[in-house]
Amino acid sequence: MLLGVLPAVLMFTVLVSYFTSVRLEDARANMAQSSQILADNLAPILEYAIVSGNNVALRQILDNALQHSDANWIRVLDVVDEEIGYTGKQDRPSDFTAPEFTVYEAEVFQEPLSLNADDGSTWFRSGWESGTSILRVGTVQVGVKAEVLELKLREIWWSSMLVGGGMLLLTVLLVNLYLGNLLRPMNKLSRRVGKLIEGNYHIEPVVRKGSSKEIVNLQDQLNQLAEHLEHLKTTRDEMLAASESERSSAEHASRVKSEFLTTMSYELNTPLKGVIGLLNHIENEPLTATQADKVNTARQSVQDLLTVISDMLDYAHLDSGTLAVDSKPFDLRQLLTNCIASYRYAAEQQELSLELICLGDWPETPIVIGDGPRVRQVLSGLLDNSLELTTNGFITVLATWVTVNAGHATLSCTVRDSSSSMGEAGNLHNPHTHSRYGGPGINLSLVQRLIELMGGHVHIELDLGQGNSFRFEIPFDLPVN
Repeated sequence: MLLGVLPAVLMFTVLVSYFTSVRLEDARANMAQSSQILADNLAPILEYAIVSGNNVALRQILDNALQHSDANWIRVLDVVDEEIGYTGKQDRPSDFTAPEFTVYEAEVFQEPLSLNADDGSTWFRSGWESGTSILRVGTVQVGVKAEVLELKLREIWWSSMLVGGGMLLLTVLLVNLYLGNLLRPMNKLSRRVGKLIEGNYHIEPVVRKGSSKEIVNLQDQLNQLAEHLEHLKTTRDEMLAASESERSSAEHASRVKSEFLTTMSYELNTPLKGVIGLLNHIENEPLTATQADKVNTARQSVQDLLTVISDMLDYAHLDSGTLAVDSKPFDLRQLLTNCIASYRYAAEQQELSLELICLGDWPETPIVIGDGPRVRQVLSGLLDNSLELTTNGFITVLATWVTVNAGHATLSCTVRDSSSSMGEAGNLHNPHTHSRYGGPGINLSLVQRLIELMGGHVHIELDLGQGNSFRFEIPFDLPVN
């Protein structure tokens, strides 16, 4: 309601101020005009009294004029500005030119008689005669105090304020009377919307009596909205409860799987190591060439199986969040060289060229602090994938040393091959896909997770027909000299 009344109040205030200022200007003008008119009207009346020297008549005229005017005093001066008459409502002021008085003046004139002698000479001529034969015989002064005008101005202000305030109050009452039936339901609707925002979807009764059709429609629509929101809230709660139940079941299944993998890995590890020991013992005995080859194949297969079991343990630890990286000094270039060397025979069997290229400003002995076995595990997984996908061509490993500062360095390593298929690279984020080639290897999802665990990141570039490129970066701390 206040916003609705505010424009009217502003307009009303402007109008009252304007008309009050007009009245004040009129009061000032009327005061000046009436005082000047009084002086102008007294001038011809006082002519006879001044010329004849009748002071009694002069005083009576001044007293009578003072009673019917706003002037404080009236003063009459002769032609030499000597006072010949005075009347006032208060004590005689000591200074008639004081700033507290506004003085209005009028000249008193007399037209002389024209009596000419027979010889043409002027019978009567005055030294004060003007060129127009009109004589100035004196001056009448009307003095008005400034406080008289101020009093009238205050009266005008008070009357304007009283009238304006009364009209404003009446306007507000009328607006409240006519807009109340609209504003009260609107306020109620506003509070209802606030309750809906807070989540209170209670259905409220619709007041139809004394309410406009539009307000009733809004109330009905808000009830429908509240009912719909209540239904959505119930559905959402049910979905959240089902999702929570499924999440708990999934977490339980993942935990059971991890526990199973851990248990099975440990259970399989012991007998497999026994088999390896037995095969090593058999190799020491006299064997034919065929028997020795079969024993070597069996031992290599058991070694691969142990590697698979180790990968299963890594999966279990990653899923449970217990896999931690180690931080020990190792020669990074020597690790990369040894890892490439272990895959060189497999590459030659497939008629592939396998090459390691070291770029950047490698130190003479690149000792870094990190988890060397995990770095080898990552590179082995990428080489496994390339060996599986590449049937001819090349596999190139580009290892770049990037010095960050005196205490930190970064390995940027790219494994590039000439394969024409993306293979399992498109399923990098799928934890159930893996790439294996004869020898040891791990799935690419585990590669990514191991790189991220060591604080790095992996990037894949797939170009069908041109080969695949896997690039990863791993930061390392440098030992303090």
